[in-house]
Amino acid sequence: MFNGDEYAKRTLDFVERLQQLERYEDICRHIASELEWFGFSCVSSWSMPGPGDEPADCILLNNRPKEYVDRYIERNYVLRDPVVTELRRNLQPFSWGDVRANRDLTKSEKSIMDEAREFGANDGFIVPIVTLSGSVSLFSPCGADPNLSQRARAAIELIGMYSFQALQRSLLAHKRQETAHMPLSPREREVMHWVAFGKTDEEIADILSLSTPTVTWHVENAKRKLDAFRRTYAVVRAIRSGEISL
Repeated sequence: MFNGDEYAKRTLDFVERLQQLERYEDICRHIASELEWFGFSCVSSWSMPGPGDEPADCILLNNRPKEYVDRYIERNYVLRDPVVTELRRNLQPFSWGDVRANRDLTKSEKSIMDEAREFGANDGFIVPIVTLSGSVSLFSPCGADPNLSQRARAAIELIGMYSFQALQRSLLAHKRQETAHMPLSPREREVMHWVAFGKTDEEIADILSLSTPTVTWHVENAKRKLDAFRRTYAVVRAIRSGEISL
């Protein structure tokens, strides 16, 4: 029905428009509108929770029915969801249908996938997004009868990657405006950088040629400034506020 040039033109037009948007609500509307053309009615985008992360804080966008989301969380489906299991071992884009076709699903796994159909999601597409730190995030639209041709998959992968970045930028900008904290000193940022990489105070002391008590003092100061009672959460807040990067 559609030729390759139309997929390419739509995708480029989408990206150009997306780059002009700053407000989170405008970005979400633009993404949802574009995905409708491919037959997707809902979309989720989230990052895998890390140490100290609340699952809700890792969601960038989710317009799936609230009843389904509440049930998914309440029953802790993430531990048995075959799509999530596939994501942990496959970093190439794939559809829910691919999972059904390529794996022998357990009764519980089939039940989770079938349940989504009650809410109008017969199939979906997963775009894994790998960060430089090695963490995995995803962009996942779904619908009753989406277009999952090879050309459509390529277009959706690009749409997903650009959408994820746009959502992250918008939310980070909003959090920076909302979250006021005392800026870290250069030494505190340096110490927290190594904390983020899992180094102990003793190891950081050796790296920076400091005493262990001095390193601990800098970590505690950073935690206080970042309003974090645990160092893992201090790392999360330092990254989100732009104090450190991985």
